[in-house]
Amino acid sequence: MPLIGQRLATRTVFANAAGSWPLRRIVAVAVLSPLLFVLLISVAGGWASGATLGWTVLVALMALAGAATLATYLPRPGAGRTLEIGCTPCAAVAALSVLGAAAVLSTTPHDVSTAFLALAVVGFGLTQRLTNPSTCAAPSPRP
Repeated sequence: MPLIGQRLATRTVFANAAGSWPLRRIVAVAVLSPLLFVLLISVAGGWASGATLGWTVLVALMALAGAATLATYLPRPGAGRTLEIGCTPCAAVAALSVLGAAAVLSTTPHDVSTAFLALAVVGFGLTQRLTNPSTCAAPSPRP
């Protein structure tokens, strides 16, 4: 039974994190996603006619997750111009996960399994930013 309770708590954390996003973060994701998609395609050796649909979808998901990760650093309304960085180690790892995913993707261009691994890397960074782990002294989102 404890596992069910833990899963529900995790889902609540993600739901709260996604539901409390201000418009500026949503706009940042909408602007950054296509830019990151083009950047990731170019890092992976450019667009190729032999690239599978699965690889393209994984790269698009990577771009979306990377944009969402970077958008979490934008300040909330009323917070001034101070970025929401949280504690330095957590902030660095989450931001570097986007670069790490690009590096992994560039190792074997147009390979689905490599793209899946890169998606896992950027997914780790996004999960870290959205869950606000108890080991990190990052401030909780304000209502």
